Amino acid sequence: MAPLKRIWIFLAVGILALSQSANIIRLGDAHPVAITAWRLALATLVLAPLAGRGLARIPSLPRSSLLLLVGAGAALALHFFTWIAAVQSTTVANATLVLAINPVITAAAAYLFFGERASGRLKIAIGMGVLGVAAIGCNDLTLSPEKVGGDLLSLASSFLFTAYLLIGKRVRRSLDTTTYVTAVYGAAAAFGFLTMLVLGLPLVDYTPRTWLCFGLMALVPTVIGHTSLNAALRTIPAGRITALTLAEPLLAGTVAYFAWGETVSMGALAGFILIGASVIAVATERRVEEPE
Repeated sequence: MAPLKRIWIFLAVGILALSQSANIIRLGDAHPVAITAWRLALATLVLAPLAGRGLARIPSLPRSSLLLLVGAGAALALHFFTWIAAVQSTTVANATLVLAINPVITAAAAYLFFGERASGRLKIAIGMGVLGVAAIGCNDLTLSPEKVGGDLLSLASSFLFTAYLLIGKRVRRSLDTTTYVTAVYGAAAAFGFLTMLVLGLPLVDYTPRTWLCFGLMALVPTVIGHTSLNAALRTIPAGRITALTLAEPLLAGTVAYFAWGETVSMGALAGFILIGASVIAVATERRVEEPE
């Protein structure tokens, strides 16, 4: 199988894994910082044996690359802090709708910092995807003072996700995927545990159900989901990757329909169709992309 085709398949599986993040978060009963620290620490433990000798290269990187690596880890940890806190303090619809603007933010930032131009098709696809997410969440959208804090956390999470992706895109040039993600997850986990100490949060005193949450968060949206995004960064523009993440509500809704029998409204169905069309538009766009 061609390397580029493998990357696209891995990215598709990764986005499916990412789409289940909010559902898994609700399994646990822990502070967002604790969930972040343990999901990243467990993910690092899983990936470290696969990275092997590649990790020995980290200390020999230029100082600028090491700083970028630490910066990417901090941005990832802060993204998780704010996203998990948003899911816990506002409605899923509110959090998802606010996060849906991320492809616009990332496409603009990628153009400013990397000169990545969004094609006409990508702009239309992002527009359709955002409208699709809006159609899904409009019935459940809650505009109230009690939810403003969570909505702002989701917005902050969106900007931090863009920072994490774009910082990673720069440092990814000198490291293979497994080495990079192991190092950045480790840096983010260290940031998370330091924050736990500052906040005085318990280190291991959690229920079995919460430990299950930690483990699933590590394996599904982190090891599979975020690693797939990092693998794709070498060959696929950041704007296209984040446009594809708009498929998450569609995938989450499909799983909920078959697993829990959740009904799908006409508005949600229209949203799914728009998102599906946007994903097809992005995935079938012909561009020159070769693995480095």
